[in-house]
Amino acid sequence: MRVKAFHLALGSVSAPPSASTLWGHLAWWVRYTQGEDGLRVWLQEFQNDPPFLISSAFPRGYLPRPLLPPVQVQDTVKRKKLKGLRFLSFGTFARVVREGEQALLESPELEGDRAPRIKVATQTRVGISRATGTAQEGILFNDRVYWLGQGEWSVYVQLRREAGYLEEALQQIGTFGYGGKASVGLGRFEVVDVQEMELPEAENPTHYVTLAPTLPEGEGFFALETYWGRLGGHYAQAETPFKRPYLRAKEGSVFRQVPGAKLLDVTPEPAPEDGVKVWEYLYSFPLGVRV
Repeated sequence: MRVKAFHLALGSVSAPPSASTLWGHLAWWVRYTQGEDGLRVWLQEFQNDPPFLISSAFPRGYLPRPLLPPVQVQDTVKRKKLKGLRFLSFGTFARVVREGEQALLESPELEGDRAPRIKVATQTRVGISRATGTAQEGILFNDRVYWLGQGEWSVYVQLRREAGYLEEALQQIGTFGYGGKASVGLGRFEVVDVQEMELPEAENPTHYVTLAPTLPEGEGFFALETYWGRLGGHYAQAETPFKRPYLRAKEGSVFRQVPGAKLLDVTPEPAPEDGVKVWEYLYSFPLGVRV
């Protein structure tokens, strides 16, 4: 698949950047730069014929391991190494989508050249007095954060129509941070490179692996999670700042047919504003797989 890749330098985050979170921040960027009418037109495009599909972010040069039927291995050490593989290099991914998990037994990832790991860490910060703007004595907070390392991460966009604003929008989103605790400095990133490239996929596929969360539909091999999202922008201070929860398939899930999920209505009760609907981006980002 021909895509445009946005390579990001990331710091500590409250969660790795997912397609739905990035799309939500793009929606707020449209709202703040083009007004409510501009946002309404932008959303209408995604309801009918999206101008682009966006993936979640992955370590540069790696893609999520497709959830295929597991290869049977007797050796305990090798079986544990296989279980721990979350990301595959482009070369290994290309073999796995053509040949199945059997190809992992000959992969460099299994011999020690593994993809970057997402590390969980604790970050301590001080409480700030609203009256004086200085640190409060004895007030400390410990936040659970993800440390994504020094390497770059990549977000892939399949353009269906021209969307020349994407690099500027992502740069500005990265300046202010995305996701939870952006107000205390988490989720910031810089777009360090943009390139056009081909993502590996199987010819004559029988199934599809998604690079973005989507709704589970039909037959396939899914990893499911219940998602409890928060509202963004100036709705973050709403009476009910949480979106309506839903069940979704994670990145790497494999489907016999491309899921038909689009935008999901996740408006909480009460809505953050009269007449407003909150939408969650759940288009899949499909690459062909032979099973």
